[in-house]
This record gives sequence, structure tokens and C-alpha cells, in this order.
Amino acid sequence: MNAAPAAGDSTAAALRAVLDRVYAAPAYRWAEEPPVLRLVRDWWHRLTDWLEGLRLGNPFAFRLFVFALLIVLALVLAHGLWTVWRTLRGAASPEEVDRAPRAGEPRDAAWYYREADRAASQGRRAQALQLAFVGLALTLEGQGLLRYHGSKTPAECVREARLAGPDRERLRALVGALYAHTFGARPLEAEEYRHWREDIARPWHAPAH
Repeated sequence: MNAAPAAGDSTAAALRAVLDRVYAAPAYRWAEEPPVLRLVRDWWHRLTDWLEGLRLGNPFAFRLFVFALLIVLALVLAHGLWTVWRTLRGAASPEEVDRAPRAGEPRDAAWYYREADRAASQGRRAQALQLAFVGLALTLEGQGLLRYHGSKTPAECVREARLAGPDRERLRALVGALYAHTFGARPLEAEEYRHWREDIARPWHAPAH
């Protein structure tokens, strides 16, 4: 009389165990998943499936692929180490110390012009543009044509400079070239820098009253 219920209990327990395993599968996980996470997960599964297929279907191509990845990783690490080395070397460079103003030497327009020409002679022409522009701003301030402060941008100096029409246009063109070469990464040849520097050195005039 008791054998049937025992068999029934065993069958029910086995069925519950099977159902628990089925509903534990990823397809039955009904929790909300962020779309970005789901997209990343799907792409990851596709990538792993592709790699597994490549490994089984073409082992030679798989080895070449892994070798190429190792080369890319080595190049990235080498570039990072090279960047760190250049940064540390530049921080300790005696040229940087030499460019600092000596005790009692004023940072006037002449000083910035000299540093600009020195930087240009060393191939640092984008930096030379910035130094020379500060020299120009101090020159204009000395002539009463601009009230300069280090926090002002070159574009602000163009707007605030009290210059005659042609000189204002010349200053605007100089600043445009400064932005293009310094922030736009446009190459600057030595001859182009020389012309830019000569334009700065030309006289500047106040507007006619």
C-alpha cells in the first residue's frame, strides 16, 4: 500500500529537479538587462564563437591571428613606455632649465621674442608661435594699444586691441595661423614661421581719431 506514494514522491521530486534546471537556463532569466550590456554580451559571444570556429577550422590562420594580436599589444606597450620616457626626459632636460629666466631678467616682450626664436631654431615652431604672440601682446600693451593679461586668449586680444583697420586684420590673420598650427596640428615650415615672425615685427598703429 505504501509503495505507490513513495514512487509518486520520487517522480515528483525528479520532475521538480528537471524543471529547476530548465528554468535556471539564461533563456528563462526574466530580469531586465540594459541594452548596452546585452549588445556587448552578444558581440562577445559572436567573437568567441568565431574564434572557436577559426581555431577548429583553420588552426594556421588562428595562430597567425593570435601572433598579430601579440605584435599589436607589444607595439602599444612600447609606445606607452616611449611616451613615459620622453615625458620624464623632457621634465629633466637641462634645456628647460636654461630657458627659465635668470634672476633679475624680466619677462618682457624682448625675452619672449628671444625664447620664440630659440624654440623655432630647435624645431619647436608651434611653441615658438605662442611665445612670440605673448611678446607681441606685451609690445601692444607697451604702446597703449592693448591691456594684456596672461589669462586672455589670442582671439580676445584681437577683439580688444585698439588698432587701425589694416593692422587689426593683420593681427586677426596672425592669430588664425597661430590657432591652425598650434591647435589644428597644421605643419609649420621654417620659412612660414619666418614670414609670420616678420609680420609681428612690423609697426602697429592706433586707429585714427
